[in-house]
Amino acid sequence: MKNIFLLWTLWFFLMSCSSTNETSLIQNSNINDDQSMQSQKTILALWDSLTAWYWLEISESYPNKLENILSQNWYNYKVINAWVSGDTSKNLLDRANLYLDQNPDIVLLVIWWNDGLRWQSIDELKANIQSIIDLYKSDTQIVLWGVEIPANFWLSYTREFKKIYFDISKANKDIYFLESFLKDVGWVPSLNQADRIHPTSEWYDIIVKNMYEFLQDEDIIQK
Repeated sequence: MKNIFLLWTLWFFLMSCSSTNETSLIQNSNINDDQSMQSQKTILALWDSLTAWYWLEISESYPNKLENILSQNWYNYKVINAWVSGDTSKNLLDRANLYLDQNPDIVLLVIWWNDGLRWQSIDELKANIQSIIDLYKSDTQIVLWGVEIPANFWLSYTREFKKIYFDISKANKDIYFLESFLKDVGWVPSLNQADRIHPTSEWYDIIVKNMYEFLQDEDIIQK
């Protein structure tokens, strides 16, 4: 009988320790999750339908792919996909104001063809890009990506459109500038969908690789 009592006492003690350990593990896990959320930084991706996943799965969008590659390399970043199809620079400026309360650590800014396709004023385009930069300039690292419009536009307009990005980068020494967003993907038919405008998943893979390498090489992203 005494032996049985000792066995029950030992069993109860071990179960209590196990329960305590499990509770401790759960509490520690919750603490780690909370700490991870608190330390997580934010990237805001401002663009138009090309930032989205037009005719693709959401997992194939460039913001989603970028967040994945960051996570795989132990960077704790959330990437906000702030897109609206057909946006011009004026639309982006209006919408950029809506994301100020997100306090992004990094803003990726790409003004695509929608201004050019509508023959928007070069001066207005330049002013809108500068206004977006000014919105976030004090607290945020801004990455401006240069783009080109097809050569079948008026030659003078095409040149001025491309020149805008270089002018803005020179006027804003504290922003980061990548000259050609279309590096390795521009005018490659196999990387476009049937409409010859919107990207395939492979197009996004190349863009994200270039983007990740640029963010890493310039020490814009931090662990």
